[in-house]
Amino acid sequence: MFQEKVLAILKAGKNVFLTGSAGTGKTYTLNQYITWLKDHKVPVAVTASTGIAATHMNGTTIHSWSGIGIKNHLSHDNLKSLATKQYLTKNLRNTHILIIDEISMLHRAQLDMVDQVLKYIRNSAKPFGGMQVVFAGDFFQLPPVSREPEPSRDKFAFMSNAWVQAAPTVCYLTEQFRQTKNELNTILNQIRSNEVDESAVQLLQETRFNEHSIEPTKLYSHNADVDSMNEQELNALEAEEEVFFAKKKGNDKMLEGFVKSLIVQEKLVLKKGAKVMFLKNDHERGIMNGTLGIVVDFQKDADENGPFPLVQLMDKRKILATPETWSIDNEKGTPLVSFEQVPLRLAWAITVHKSQGMTLEAAEVDLSKAFEPGQGYVALSRLKELDGLRLLGINRTAIEVDPLAFKADQRFQELSVEIDQNPEDHFKAEWENHILASGGTTDKKELKKHRTQKEAKANKQNTFEVTKEMITEGKTLKAIAEERGMALSTIQGHIMKIAEKWPNTDISAYRPEDVLMTRIAKAYKKHDTGEEDKYSADGRLKSVYIFNELKQKVDYGTIKLAYAFLRN
Repeated sequence: MFQEKVLAILKAGKNVFLTGSAGTGKTYTLNQYITWLKDHKVPVAVTASTGIAATHMNGTTIHSWSGIGIKNHLSHDNLKSLATKQYLTKNLRNTHILIIDEISMLHRAQLDMVDQVLKYIRNSAKPFGGMQVVFAGDFFQLPPVSREPEPSRDKFAFMSNAWVQAAPTVCYLTEQFRQTKNELNTILNQIRSNEVDESAVQLLQETRFNEHSIEPTKLYSHNADVDSMNEQELNALEAEEEVFFAKKKGNDKMLEGFVKSLIVQEKLVLKKGAKVMFLKNDHERGIMNGTLGIVVDFQKDADENGPFPLVQLMDKRKILATPETWSIDNEKGTPLVSFEQVPLRLAWAITVHKSQGMTLEAAEVDLSKAFEPGQGYVALSRLKELDGLRLLGINRTAIEVDPLAFKADQRFQELSVEIDQNPEDHFKAEWENHILASGGTTDKKELKKHRTQKEAKANKQNTFEVTKEMITEGKTLKAIAEERGMALSTIQGHIMKIAEKWPNTDISAYRPEDVLMTRIAKAYKKHDTGEEDKYSADGRLKSVYIFNELKQKVDYGTIKLAYAFLRN
């Protein structure tokens, strides 16, 4: 099935299982659907089974979003407790579409718990409380992590009661985008078909002698090997260390779990000569999650922020790695917590587990210690071409697939072929009904207004830049407000944003008096209790709590201005 047909089915509101081999564009297709939903103002929850996978989708983990956390089962008391959490219940009731990426790594018991929570919170006996659910993933990739060994039928999500009740339409993508050479694609398909022949094994073994312009990233099955390799190589470099600390915003309790789920580090230590990997896609600059390079220098950006790592890629281009943001968004796409850091990690080595979802240009793989089916397939499918592989060792487990996954995949292909017989127009007739039933809009005036708001939001940084330039000229807030024809409180709010976006900008001249800062800081600390409803989208305490605590004697503009200095 091609991506266009999958999108037609998704837009019709069908429950869907989106699958296909690595590199067929599952994430791209999901992002197309998410964009369409948001353009029509439909609330959508973008989640994944792991934190690493969630960052690829700019979403959150299904465990966090649903409230199930790390529980193994839910009692009635657990459900009653979840129902008392105002933010959670509001979120689950207002969201109409649930996307779960990397479904292969979600345990069947956890999927049943998500279904259980949604039915309870939404007061509906329908599967997942009546939401459209979209599962995406490939069961030939890594399975759920279990504390104890258990048979596949007890852990695969498609064996859960929730999956059976949801009865998702199977959409099996077949067009290959990642692998561009037939040899690698053929080998991957042989692994999926459980028919790896001797010629395929020989081709894999011959890659031991492949040469690359950059020493390839080493993929290991165990964390200990990875940590040891990266630490050893970094220490061997004689250059001075440069340390980059992440900037975190939002509720501390929410941040704690979110930060643990990220592949990017709170403290990143680099040196000139360090081998690194980009951790976020930047299509405009031709960077993918997994792009390799060498740190050759540290330089400031165009706004004189930094210095940041200058990375030379395999194609000899030099890219300045400036900070990127990872966030947990609500159903409207507004960040609840955010994590800003230079999007790099040391890349002499990485685990097979953490490589899932990446596209690597060159990798050195040792699969001689592979301990479960799927590890070999995940490692090999990270690559675009067989030329990018250097295989040091391989055991039988590495080229095996789980028997139940194999049997299920055969059936998934059959079901996808059946649904593919329907023309796109068969599904298009349902698009408008799906939007309206999901709380969205098809009104042309509303859609135009929404597009205008999106464009205004995208251009909003420009207005902050104008104020920033006037600040560097030494103008007073009152003069800036008069010159720009804006309220003083608006310009005071700009200072807060400028402090975030351009931390090197000198705003000290606009700091409220010490006595006032002390009173505002004390009021902030008193009300900073971690209750989700008390915080704005940027993670700060809503200013109304400060306003009321100070007996309404300090205006909102001054409070916003003080916020620029509270966390600096």
